[in-house]
Amino acid sequence: MTRPGRMTTERAKDFKGTSILQQSFISVGNIILQSVINTFGASVIAGYSAAVKLNNMVITSFTTLGNGISNYTSQNMGAGKMDRVKAGFGAGRNLVWLICVPIVILYFFFGRTLLLLFMNDPQGPAIDTGMLFLHILSPFYFVVSLKLVTDGILRGCGLMGRFMVATFTDLILRVGMAIVLSGTELGSTGIWLSWPIGWCIGTVLSIVFYATAIRKALGQPSLKKEAEDLVEELHEEAEQAAEPASETV
Repeated sequence: MTRPGRMTTERAKDFKGTSILQQSFISVGNIILQSVINTFGASVIAGYSAAVKLNNMVITSFTTLGNGISNYTSQNMGAGKMDRVKAGFGAGRNLVWLICVPIVILYFFFGRTLLLLFMNDPQGPAIDTGMLFLHILSPFYFVVSLKLVTDGILRGCGLMGRFMVATFTDLILRVGMAIVLSGTELGSTGIWLSWPIGWCIGTVLSIVFYATAIRKALGQPSLKKEAEDLVEELHEEAEQAAEPASETV
C-alpha cells in the first residue's frame, strides 16, 4: 500500500505544478486580452481597468472559498467520510450563491457609483464601458462561483487532470472568443461576452467531471477502505512514536 507521506508529497507536487501552469496561462491570457482591448482606445481601456478591479475582487473571494472547500474535501477523504464531501459541495454551492445575490444587485444596479471609486468622470464613454462590463458579467457570478466550488472538490480529490481540462478550456475560450467577437460588429462588447461564454462551458465541464468521476469514485468501497487504512496506519505510527517518549518519562 502507498505510504501516506509519499502520497501527500506526490499530490503536493501535482498541485504545485498545476498551480504554476495555471497562473502562467492566466498571465499570458491577460496579456493577450489587454492587447485586444488596447485597440479600442483610451475610453474602453479606462472603463475596463476600473470594472475589472471590481470583478477581480469577487473572483478572488470565490477562489478563496474554493481553496477552503479543497482542503475540506481532502481532509474528509483522508478520514474516509465520503458522505461529507457530497454535503460539502452542496453547502459550498449554497454559500457562494447566497453571497452572489447582494453582489449582483450591487454591481448591476449601483455599478456606476462603485466605478467612481476608480474614475473621476461620472459621464462619458469610459464609465459607460465599465457599466456594460458589469452588466454583462455580474449575472454570471452564479455560474463562475459554482465552477470554483466544483473545482475545489476536484482538487481536493486529487483529480488535477480533470480540473486542468475544465480550467484551461475556460481560459482558452475566453481569449479565443474575445479575439473573434471583437472583430465583429459587437466590437469591445464581444470581449466582455467572452467571459460568460468561457465560464458557462468551463462550469459544465466541471459539473460533468464531478457527477461522473467524483460521485462514482466516492461510492466505491475500495476507495473508502483505502482511506480508512491510511488513517489507521497514521494512528499506529503516532502510537509507536509516543511509546519511547512515555518510557523516557
